[in-house]
Amino acid sequence: MWPFPDEQAFRAWATDPDAWLSEQDEDLMLHDPAGLPLLLSAAQDADCPKKDYCADVLADYARRIVGWDRVDVYQALRETATTAAASHDPRARQWSEYVTRLFSYRAKARPVNRAGAEQMAADLLLGPADRLIVQVAPGGKHWQCAEPDAYPTYLYINRRTGSFRLVRFQPLSAAELAALPS
Repeated sequence: MWPFPDEQAFRAWATDPDAWLSEQDEDLMLHDPAGLPLLLSAAQDADCPKKDYCADVLADYARRIVGWDRVDVYQALRETATTAAASHDPRARQWSEYVTRLFSYRAKARPVNRAGAEQMAADLLLGPADRLIVQVAPGGKHWQCAEPDAYPTYLYINRRTGSFRLVRFQPLSAAELAALPS
């Protein structure tokens, strides 16, 4: 649930560099479709002290929406990305291009080579490509991508169709890999 009762409350928080929300996971509290246009607006505002933070939250939220197939939020994300595409702010336009790439991973069936898997992994896991581990999964049918963290998220990309599945904490078993769409 969006933590602000109205746009003015959001603006007061965004323009105060010392303001914070009461929860430890403030960024996750900002993951709400109602806040997408406001986050974009703050991220484009050169005078906003939290513009970088709002831009980071936008990128993270977009990654989660598309990566975890939150179709109920797709329309709000598409509308905000369309607004960003028309912006004079280059960073907003880059974010719009990023969202377009994310949606393309859901839309097209196409073979994915290692370079394509690395781009998908960077976009969907939101990590620099040199930190990501990309390898052929057992059985050779999928690319397996993971961040080398204590609790990594694994991304399995079907090499032939480009369809993907995100999994947290443990890699898929051989039976789960076999059950992935071809």
